[in-house]
Amino acid sequence: MSKWLFQVRIKVSKNISEDLRGAQQQGLSISLKKIAEDNQMVLVCTYDAFSAYCAEAEENGINEYELYYWTKATIDNPEKKAKHIKSYAFYNGDDQVYEQHLALSLEASLQKLIGNSQLEEIKIIDSNPANNPQPPYRIK
Repeated sequence: MSKWLFQVRIKVSKNISEDLRGAQQQGLSISLKKIAEDNQMVLVCTYDAFSAYCAEAEENGINEYELYYWTKATIDNPEKKAKHIKSYAFYNGDDQVYEQHLALSLEASLQKLIGNSQLEEIKIIDSNPANNPQPPYRIK
């Protein structure tokens, strides 16, 4: 068993992102939602997660949220917003990271969609800080 936890992320086209965040009527959106459900996962837009974090921080007091300033700067930057609004992560319930076998099973299901040009990227990340850029401690 790995000491690290994992997360599956995807990047989709602007068109599919809009559909995933709205009616969910396009074929790829329907397939992605079904894969998430079949794997007991929830598909979460990174931009929406960042926005929810900032809203929670603003409601409860930003001093208790160490990543508030970094996250707020990210969602307020039009270029970064455009990037993160097309980025999605699969959560296992409320857990943003999970055991490797769950990530690998989910990735295998997603691989069946390769070839659809609106699914731009599938990747698995791990929780090892050495493998991931870390946001600054605090930006004010």
